[in-house]
Amino acid sequence: MGALDQYVRSCFENVVRGPEDMHDYQRTCVDFLLATPFSALFIDLGLGKTVSSLSLILELVTRAECEHALVIAPVRVASDTWPTEIGLWRHTAPLTYVHIREEEVVKTVNDAGAAERDAIRKELSERALWDGVVGEALKKRVALGLKSEASKARIAKARLIASRKAVRQHFKKNPATIHIINREQVEFLVDAWGRDWPFDTVIVDESSSLKDHTTNRFKALKKVRPLIKRMHQLTATPAAETYLHLFAQIYLLDQGERFGRSIGKFREQYFTHNQWTHQYKLRPGAEQQIAEKIADITLTMKAEDYLDLKEPLSLVDTVKLSDEFKSLYARMEDDYLITLPNGAEIEAETAAALSQKLLQMASGVIYETVMEETEDGEFKKRRTVHHLHDHKLEKLETIVEEAQGEPILVAYWHESSLARLQKRFPKAVVMDEKGDCIKAWNKGKIPMLLLHPQSGAHGLNLQHGGRRMVFFDIPWSLELYQQFVGRLARQGQKLVVIVHHLVAEGTLDEAVVGALREKRDAQEVLFKWLKKIRKRITSKSVEINNSL
Repeated sequence: MGALDQYVRSCFENVVRGPEDMHDYQRTCVDFLLATPFSALFIDLGLGKTVSSLSLILELVTRAECEHALVIAPVRVASDTWPTEIGLWRHTAPLTYVHIREEEVVKTVNDAGAAERDAIRKELSERALWDGVVGEALKKRVALGLKSEASKARIAKARLIASRKAVRQHFKKNPATIHIINREQVEFLVDAWGRDWPFDTVIVDESSSLKDHTTNRFKALKKVRPLIKRMHQLTATPAAETYLHLFAQIYLLDQGERFGRSIGKFREQYFTHNQWTHQYKLRPGAEQQIAEKIADITLTMKAEDYLDLKEPLSLVDTVKLSDEFKSLYARMEDDYLITLPNGAEIEAETAAALSQKLLQMASGVIYETVMEETEDGEFKKRRTVHHLHDHKLEKLETIVEEAQGEPILVAYWHESSLARLQKRFPKAVVMDEKGDCIKAWNKGKIPMLLLHPQSGAHGLNLQHGGRRMVFFDIPWSLELYQQFVGRLARQGQKLVVIVHHLVAEGTLDEAVVGALREKRDAQEVLFKWLKKIRKRITSKSVEINNSL
């Protein structure tokens, strides 16, 4: 048995740990959260945000300061990571938990909506028949009536009433300490409870999902924020794309105390605005000013300061392209329009659409979307995928050969990329929705695992199954990129993680890689300032205590 196989086996044989096994920095996190009711852990992947939060809940329950805690997390993290982590520690195992999105709740709400829809359909049919409308004309009138705003409002009201009843019944049947919900259900839960909100403690895992103040999930939490006694946010990437994303996250903690109650004020104070590009740029010195504002309610930790981790080896694998394809790509880049050899004419109407099509072309395809009229007179989109080249697949084959049997984690972005990967590598396994193949991967039984960054960037511990990953398509999002790399480069990984980037030469792939590097540098500045200011705050606190 090899060293890696022995290590993997030991990970599965010794899964239960006690509080004595927690690291000092994890205890520091617990103490910070206890002392700061509305706060955030901006700590790196693999440093134990989950166990620190669970230990906090246990302490609050012991002190009778928490009756019901709500955990909001990405769907797979909610269904797998949190329940698993609770059982991995002796001191947290007694904590009871329930996943709120139970089928009985969803079914009750859906049934109520369907029943109201049927009632409306019956009423509309009776009126139409009274007017002498029959046959196809009757069907069309009923269909139009169901799409009316009045009908939609009635159905929505019926669903709301049912949801309020269902969540209360579910809550009564499951008197658990921890209630876990995936972030897509936040609005539903808030609407269902309203002013009767029962969760005194709210923990938001991957709080960067609340970075947009215009989303319904942010607005929903804003409604119940005055009813919450504690809120703790967890993320390694609070400002991966832009410092603007801090506003919404911090607002939910302090209700506008630090950055104001409107994002307009935040932008005006810390950013300059380019009226031509509509982009916001930080003012000189703004990084430090922002860090000063939030240092007292945030704790920042970098993995390299606490773990014996080796930096992932980042490789750019240049993909050579044919002259024929280069010419086609250049025409799309210059003219926003190309005609394919099969006669299909494809146009990018906006710069954003052009960006997407150029990235598709770099990976080997291009999408053609046309509007088609259906039999009932409605229009719907039909998408055709046109194949352009297999250069990236060929490069990936080379990497597989060089890996000499090592398992490989492959990130794809386009649906067409997934289909092509499956066809070229028939033994590859696609990550299932529930994550049932995680154990097989971590035991080294899967030669190639295909995973989309949006569905697999958070909550998956894949470090025991291999060290090599490949970005077949490269995402724009730094957050998704860093989180994806963190599936392998995290605590428990004994080998240097190798990250391959398949970059088509002379294409937008090169710009994406460059943009990711620039965004990473910006966030590193924030973390640097927060750590420096936090150290100063701690030193002052010690001086004050010593003088008393």
